[in-house]
Amino acid sequence: MATAALGKTSNSRMEFRVEDARKSRYEEAASMKGQTLTQWVLANLDDAANRAFDEVRITKLAQADFERFCEQLDRAMPDAAKRLLESDPEWA
Repeated sequence: MATAALGKTSNSRMEFRVEDARKSRYEEAASMKGQTLTQWVLANLDDAANRAFDEVRITKLAQADFERFCEQLDRAMPDAAKRLLESDPEWA
């Protein structure tokens, strides 16, 4: 989502250089989407940032591993873990 979609005023500027052919390609892609070059670039940068965050934040498991994970969640909590959760943390 572009900055305007976030409801914030743009107050920062980013500048970078690209080859003429790349700029032309980006302008054409923006035009095909009915967007300005700035809108198109922001939308694509936001999408890329979201994918980067998702790659770090989301853990993907194979089906068998997911089933083993769920089995562990369904098991009773060990007594040592219960005692740990009931104790007062040393840093508090």
